[in-house]
Amino acid sequence: MTAPVNGAAEANGFSLRRKPVSPSEFSRRSVAVIFAALVASTLAGLIVANTAITIFIGVIAGDYGWSHAEIGAAVTALFIGVGVGAPLFGPVVDRVGARRVVLPLAITSGLLLSSLSLIGPSLPLFYAVHFLLGMATPGAVAYSKLISTWFFRRRGIALTALGAGSLLGSVIVPPLARLLLERFGWRSAYLGFGMGELFIAFPVLLLFFRERPVSRTDEGTISNEVHPDGAPPIGILNAVRSKSYWLVLGTQITGMFVYFGFGTHAIGIMSERGIDAATATFGVSVVALGGVLAQMATGLLLDRFDTPRVIVPFAASSALGLGFLFSSRGTVPVIASVFLYGVGIGGQISMTSYFITRYFGVRNFSKIYGSLMPVLLLFSAPAPIVIGALFDASRSYISALAVLEACLLVSIVLFALLKAYPYPVPPARRASASKTSVCPSEAEPDKSVFSQPARDDGCVHQQ
Repeated sequence: MTAPVNGAAEANGFSLRRKPVSPSEFSRRSVAVIFAALVASTLAGLIVANTAITIFIGVIAGDYGWSHAEIGAAVTALFIGVGVGAPLFGPVVDRVGARRVVLPLAITSGLLLSSLSLIGPSLPLFYAVHFLLGMATPGAVAYSKLISTWFFRRRGIALTALGAGSLLGSVIVPPLARLLLERFGWRSAYLGFGMGELFIAFPVLLLFFRERPVSRTDEGTISNEVHPDGAPPIGILNAVRSKSYWLVLGTQITGMFVYFGFGTHAIGIMSERGIDAATATFGVSVVALGGVLAQMATGLLLDRFDTPRVIVPFAASSALGLGFLFSSRGTVPVIASVFLYGVGIGGQISMTSYFITRYFGVRNFSKIYGSLMPVLLLFSAPAPIVIGALFDASRSYISALAVLEACLLVSIVLFALLKAYPYPVPPARRASASKTSVCPSEAEPDKSVFSQPARDDGCVHQQ
């Protein structure tokens, strides 16, 4: 087992010690896995439904006479579904593999997203479809687990590439949703997005989203994890008893509350500051673009420095951006403010899966991550309702922005309290001691289309 970090400064998480990287983790097959997860997360029903409702909220309200708060509650139902589905599917992913779970759920998600085009003025049905859509989205539970088995030393950049896919969807969806809305209506737009998940995302997953071949170490241990962390199998109960578990949860609750609350009402918040709807739609994409850039930056920093506190500057950036938005008026100040906010929030909310693997290992990742989601979403998913209610009460977003700003300040403090990882990346010279012989032929093949492992010609020895 790798020794924990020594020294008072490192024990408190202050170390900026560089950690060695191994280019051998990037192979044709491992990059293909990232590509598949990136495409699927960009077109995922969860991302589309959460982002498109920002564009459609005014039209839906006009068609059906629903208030903004009532429509915003659909986003809450969406993420409550995620909170219910994550702990249900998490143990299944750990037991049967991510591929077997992801492929059927991708089909289900595409069908549910398409069904929003058929819904009439029934608010309960509108909520029910969003709830089921959230349940049917495997998201970080399955994608992050499989990617983490392919990467260790470059896990930060690998997982943030996945997170960038979600934010990339937030860049692409608003202008596309606006275009489809103006030309075909919001119902046809939902149908088009659903077809995109069924006929683009699913085939890519089918072809490229593969489990890492089972490996046999020199000690005879069978695993499909690359560069094992040195952490013993950590169960949910032991994880829940640790301070790190609750600090990570706290950082994500505060960050996601802001992300959901601001994201659902972004058009209204920016329009209140003197810009038209088309420019506000562009602003939504700017927020997401800033998040994509932040995702890549945080991945590089996490791989380069073995400390969770590299996220603190990003949390501060989101607080500054939202703070500037209070007094911003006109196109340039508003767009600049939301870009700064996007850079911060993109780096801030994307690290849950990475922190779970670094604090608790990969073996029971899906169970532990799944246990976080219900609590995380219980407290963060109601944000659209809260922000909508604050607006409905005062006909202004000033009080709502104050609540969001307070959440971001709390998040900064929680990130600063995170301690060093208990199982740091060992020096490169130690890696040779854990040589792994990757021989897919040693594993019993599975012929199912939903679980077929990637083929390999002969044995590849990795260090």
